[in-house]
Amino acid sequence: MSNVNGSELINNPLDTVMSPFTDLLGSGFWLVPIGVIAVALFIKTRNVAVTSVWLMGSSLLIGSSIFSSYPAMGFVYYLFTIIGFVGVIISIFFMKE
Repeated sequence: MSNVNGSELINNPLDTVMSPFTDLLGSGFWLVPIGVIAVALFIKTRNVAVTSVWLMGSSLLIGSSIFSSYPAMGFVYYLFTIIGFVGVIISIFFMKE
């Protein structure tokens, strides 16, 4: 069970607040907010390129910085980066308006 400690909250606010979720779901927890924001962007803009750029950028940043100690989970985030890159290429070349 994970408890929120006030002294840790001052020094490390993001990790302290998110630690119950990451303890429960593991390293894949960050895929949930990334996916929810990607879906919201697609609903708002109806543009695959915008959604793909978000997916590519956020997955690349999180996969390289946070999970350097978890190489297997970093690979999953890099797969999401590749999916975002493919979405951008398809949007640019094949869906001209």
